[in-house]
Amino acid sequence: MAVDIRQYEPTDTIVEAVEVNGLDLEDIVAWINRESKLGGIVGRPALRGRSAEYIDLQTPEGMVRAGLGDFIVHDGAGSFWKLARSVFQRSFTPVAGGEGEGE
Repeated sequence: MAVDIRQYEPTDTIVEAVEVNGLDLEDIVAWINRESKLGGIVGRPALRGRSAEYIDLQTPEGMVRAGLGDFIVHDGAGSFWKLARSVFQRSFTPVAGGEGEGE
């Protein structure tokens, strides 16, 4: 049996993203809830002052937890996912003149 292994390149898609920094979890959750097309509660902030602050979010693959330093990424069509900071920084660069620049 021959295995059909192919090479793939990432698509050129502009996404919105935010880093989970522990300071504005409620605002991030509000953004997720406003933009998500998945039903139910998609974001839940941890208690402030805890060492492991995180946000749980519903993705097409199920519930995932984004911790401090992770990026929450939105594709503009209602889907969200999380990426580790190192993966996000290798995969995406800021769009010149995009929203949020200079904030």
